[in-house]
Amino acid sequence: MGFFQNFLPKEDRFAALMLYGMVFSTCFNGYDAGIMTVILADKQFISYYNVDATKSGVIATIPWASTGLAQLFVGGTLASMVGRLWALRISIAFMIIGVIVQVVPNTYAVLIVGRLITQVPLYLNSYGLGFGCVYIATNLYVAECAPRSLRGSFVGTVSQFGYQLGTLIAFWSGYGMSYHHSPYNIAWRVSNVIQIPIGLTFIVLSFWYLESPRWLLEKYPETPERCLTALAKLRSGTVDDERVRMEFHELVSSHEYRKQFKTGYMGLFASAGMRKRLAYGFYATSLQQIGGIAALTMYAALIYQSLGWDKGHQALAINGIQAALQLVVVLVNTFTVDRFGRKSLLIAGFAIQSLALLILSSLTTSFPDNNNKAAAVVEIAMLFIVGLTYCWSNGPIAPAIASEIFPQEVRDKAFGLSLLGQTACLLALTQPWPKFNQEVGPKSYWLLFALNVAALISVVFILPETKGISLERMDKLFGEVDAVSAGEEQTSAEKIEALTYSGHEMDNKVMGTSAHHVESASSAKERGV
Repeated sequence: MGFFQNFLPKEDRFAALMLYGMVFSTCFNGYDAGIMTVILADKQFISYYNVDATKSGVIATIPWASTGLAQLFVGGTLASMVGRLWALRISIAFMIIGVIVQVVPNTYAVLIVGRLITQVPLYLNSYGLGFGCVYIATNLYVAECAPRSLRGSFVGTVSQFGYQLGTLIAFWSGYGMSYHHSPYNIAWRVSNVIQIPIGLTFIVLSFWYLESPRWLLEKYPETPERCLTALAKLRSGTVDDERVRMEFHELVSSHEYRKQFKTGYMGLFASAGMRKRLAYGFYATSLQQIGGIAALTMYAALIYQSLGWDKGHQALAINGIQAALQLVVVLVNTFTVDRFGRKSLLIAGFAIQSLALLILSSLTTSFPDNNNKAAAVVEIAMLFIVGLTYCWSNGPIAPAIASEIFPQEVRDKAFGLSLLGQTACLLALTQPWPKFNQEVGPKSYWLLFALNVAALISVVFILPETKGISLERMDKLFGEVDAVSAGEEQTSAEKIEALTYSGHEMDNKVMGTSAHHVESASSAKERGV
């Protein structure tokens, strides 16, 4: 009973079912990153494009060039203009085009174009213009629709569970297809195209979804009843329920106070408090990649081979097993992040990853030629521990923090800009990693150990805790006036709430009167009047 109460809380069951359905959008990114791990180790793919260490890094990270474009301008602007849901539909359709470009017979240049179009940042992932927009809209939508007491859980589960599900499907699809060598190049092409049905499934499902109430109020302030109606349905209640009224009160009060501030990109740099939030957003998303998880994951099959586990399809099978375990481990975050807080889980996560990388680095340095079987087994175990820990700590928590610390009028664009922290760290580590690992050899893992220790120390002394704080009351954490309290002093907020509720009461009276007339007419007809 406790399990289902945590996973599908009674008072928020509608929102939970709807938000968990969002995993189909994040699953797209996970599949692409996972399948590229498999494809980069495919001999026919390597031969077809003449892939060396440099090209391997370019293929894996080139999408981040268009990711930067999505994060700076496109993603936030699109989500602001057309809404979170339409931004998702458009972006996923764009991604599908990118996948098609990648799988048709082409040159290396055309492959790179397809990679640029397709994937963007989700979390350790491989990215590109399409998914940059998907990632931004998905996290914004979930953060804005989730109840505050479970916001970290919902954002983390949707972003990380969807990614891991995509990775799991990708690894085992690639593993199965790796046995097919004829026709030439069929394996990696079919493996790549399998992700298209995932995107199409979400586009269809999304037409049963409600738009974010917070976006509705920001976009259509003249009709606040749209926000209230959507909010009541999300909270599985009516507009008169106390908790619906309280949340709507916070939304309206905050909006009325903050409407005096600049919106869009100008608003991000208009005050010291907002600049501070942006710095924290940049820092939070960098925590996701600073430990080097992208380098370990993107080249996982190659790393396993370098450790001596390269017989037949063994390396791919190990990846597949790890992906299955990671999918389950994400649920640790689901059931703990809103209980113990973001900061506690990050401290625990970086501590465990640091210890695992310390053991891994010591063993690879001691046995550089992989001539000790027992050492190789422990090394693989340490890689598993790092990957599994990431899935419940810095993987899902980073986007949760960055999506919840900004006020509504700038949230979409601020979240997009914050993701540059993720992009910068990923590019700095993933692009040079193949050559770095080649030249430095087994000692290269000491760098990742040092980075995780540095991240651990920074979380202890820098990161604020956002657990249990509503999106409208984040201001105090950054030295600003509480927008809800300030808005409560303005009569405009009171009037808007009063008019909105009076409008609903009027609608109910009209409906009640109509029903009474229908009933009277029916009775009269039965009497033969």
